[in-house]
Amino acid sequence: MNFEQLLYIVEVTKHNSLSIAAQNLYVTQSAISQSITSLEKELGLKILHRSRGHGAVPTDEGRIILKQAYEVLRKLEEIKETAHSFNSMVEGELKVSSIPGLTTILVKALAAFKQDYPQVNVEINEKSSSSVIEDVRQHQIDIGLIAYSPDWNINMEGIAFESLFEGKQKIYVSKHSPLAFTGAISSHEILDQTLVTYYGEFMQYFVHDFFNKYQPMKILFTSNNLDGILQAINESLAITFAPDFIMKNYPPVINGEIIPVDLVNHRGLNISFGLVLSEDKHISILLNKYIHYLKSEITKI
Repeated sequence: MNFEQLLYIVEVTKHNSLSIAAQNLYVTQSAISQSITSLEKELGLKILHRSRGHGAVPTDEGRIILKQAYEVLRKLEEIKETAHSFNSMVEGELKVSSIPGLTTILVKALAAFKQDYPQVNVEINEKSSSSVIEDVRQHQIDIGLIAYSPDWNINMEGIAFESLFEGKQKIYVSKHSPLAFTGAISSHEILDQTLVTYYGEFMQYFVHDFFNKYQPMKILFTSNNLDGILQAINESLAITFAPDFIMKNYPPVINGEIIPVDLVNHRGLNISFGLVLSEDKHISILLNKYIHYLKSEITKI
C-alpha cells in the first residue's frame, strides 16, 4: 500500500469516475485502474464497483477503507503544513467567498492574518449563498461565509456548516420617512409602501413568504447591487427588508441616513450566519489561522 493508491481511490470516489480522476491527477486511466486493482488484491477485498453505466461506486467495505484513506491523507497534509509553517516566509493562497455585507469582517480578519503570513495571497469574492456553497463543494474556494436557514431548499450534501451568529430581520427606511420615527412597525402597516429588494436566495425567500402571508407589495426594482438599493432608500423611493447584521456595516446606516425599524407581529425566519467548508477537504494551518482571526472579529460585534 502506498500514498498514490490512497490518493487514487479518494479522487475516483469524489467523481465516481476513473477518467475524471485521471485528468485531475495528470495520470493515465490505466495507471489508476491498475493501482486500485493492486490495492484490492493486497487488502483481499473489493473497494470499488466499476461499471460503464454507474461509474466507480464504493462497496460497503470500500466506504470504511475510504474513510480511513481520507484520514491518512489529511494527516500527511498536516505534516507538510506543520513543516512548512516553521518557515517564517510561508507562501501560499487562500480563496474566500462571502455573501454581500460581510466583506468588512473578512477584510479585518485578513489584516490580522497578514501580519503572521505576509507572503500568502488571499482572494475575497462576494457571491450568493448557493454559489458559495457550490464553490466550496467543488473545492474552488477554501471557505465561505453565508446566510442559511433550514427553511430554504439548499443542497448541503458534503458541506459542513458552523453557525457563528443569528440575524434579525428589520425594515430599512430613509431618515426622512415617517416610518423612521416609529421604532417598530407591524407588517400590515407597510403594505402600502414601495419595496426595493436584494436579488439573493434569502431575500427572495423572505419576500415571497411575506407576500403569501399578507399581500403583494409594489416593487420598485430588484437588484444584486446593494449600493443601488441603499440609494433608492436614501432618496425615499422605497424601503427594504434586510438582516440587521449585514446592513449595520454600510455607511448610510452608520451615519443615520438610513434608519432600521423593527418588524413586529411577523414570524421571522430562523437565519444563521456562518462558515461553510467541504467535508472532504483538508483544513490547512493557514486556513485554521484565518478562521481564528475571523471568529475573533465576529466576537467584537
